[in-house]
Amino acid sequence: MLPLILAQSSSGSDGSSALANIISIIIYFAGAFFCFKIYEKCGVENPWFAFIPILGTYANFQAGDEENPLLWTILACIPCVNIAAIIKLIIAWVNICKKINKSPWLLLLMPCFSVLILGYFAYG
Repeated sequence: MLPLILAQSSSGSDGSSALANIISIIIYFAGAFFCFKIYEKCGVENPWFAFIPILGTYANFQAGDEENPLLWTILACIPCVNIAAIIKLIIAWVNICKKINKSPWLLLLMPCFSVLILGYFAYG
């Protein structure tokens, strides 16, 4: 009964979940590192914010030269209101692409190839 309540399976531990966690952490840090490099290119004051989730959003707004990046970061954390903040974040990414002379159309590939696109933005 307890595994059902906790939504866990009791079919053994073959290490696949540990491997998936390790891969997820590696992908996260790769993406954060690429964002760090992008923020450096854009002249963000604290590019290391890329490694901290909410501060990374703040750095995105800063890199995209959006007005009131703190306000938009706070709004991004509020349910329903965050839809407007997401639209503003997309606009910020378009501005970032323009600053680093990359095509904003590549942002359409972000849902599937985010780390690759960020790597291209950082080093391409």
